[in-house]
Amino acid sequence: MATPRRSLLVANPTARSGKAKRYIQKAMEALEETRLDPEFFATLPEGATVGALAERLEREDVARVIYMGGDGTCSEAAKRSILARERAGVDAPLGMLPMGTANDQGRSFGVPAGIKALPRNVAVIAAGIEQWLDVGRIEALDERGEPVATDLWFDSCGVGLSARILYTRNRDREFVERMPLVRRFYRDKLVYTSAALRNLLSGMVTRTSFSAELSIDGETSELTGVTDLLVQGTILYAGDWIFDHSAKPDDGRFEVVVLHGHTDWAAAAIGGHKHNPVTNDDLEVLGMPRREVPKGKQIELRLFRPAGLDTIPAQIDGEEWISTDHYRIEN
Repeated sequence: MATPRRSLLVANPTARSGKAKRYIQKAMEALEETRLDPEFFATLPEGATVGALAERLEREDVARVIYMGGDGTCSEAAKRSILARERAGVDAPLGMLPMGTANDQGRSFGVPAGIKALPRNVAVIAAGIEQWLDVGRIEALDERGEPVATDLWFDSCGVGLSARILYTRNRDREFVERMPLVRRFYRDKLVYTSAALRNLLSGMVTRTSFSAELSIDGETSELTGVTDLLVQGTILYAGDWIFDHSAKPDDGRFEVVVLHGHTDWAAAAIGGHKHNPVTNDDLEVLGMPRREVPKGKQIELRLFRPAGLDTIPAQIDGEEWISTDHYRIEN
């Protein structure tokens, strides 16, 4: 059998208010010019992309899969790669053409986003530059400890405020999509910022904190007053924050960031911003304690909700996920 050369470009042609179609055409042309033999594969609704893409790969004529879009598209394309390998032994590397708002995956590897970066990113793919990436497996468990949902993630997963902001942002997006004039201006980071501010203000008058039992590689700790808990796979979170400068995407361990209250959340936002010159020592002078970020391979999380708090939202890779009170995560 001849060595596969085909490049499968995975993207959503309906994204970015129709602009994606033009971007996809430019990407196909750039891949053709570099003799990467491109073929377009459109993402499918309701999570159907993973299975369909795995079936396409099982024909064994694809040398590489290239995602074009945000972190969600990256996650879908990466999942299909793992599924195809498990089902048929087909293993194809994943190329990056980031176009999303946060672009955590791309930025963590120094790959810029946007149409202007397209020629450079195609050149990186053509050169065959590769980097390994840890994969997380998460289980949501019921009150008996039985799995009710299982999924893979590559960027981050978490419960609490960040997931609640994500939920609010998604509802705002759905509302704005029905208003053509408004959606031209109220989009991307503006929508996220608005959702974040509203949830922060709401949290000042409505209790959203919770308690948790956190186990990292067998060491268990009891947490109270938790507003947000994040498990990080890549270096960057939400495109702009680095909570642990020693983190690596392929070290076999995930970083666990626990935030208590709005002051702690603000300290993390200030101290963790990638362009922020404020050091941990500076934060200590301001009365904000030095942040310790534990890390591990196996993580188990049990949540305890106060009266009146019906659910604690959850997310994986920037997408809403099932909400329970018990999760198991492993690298």
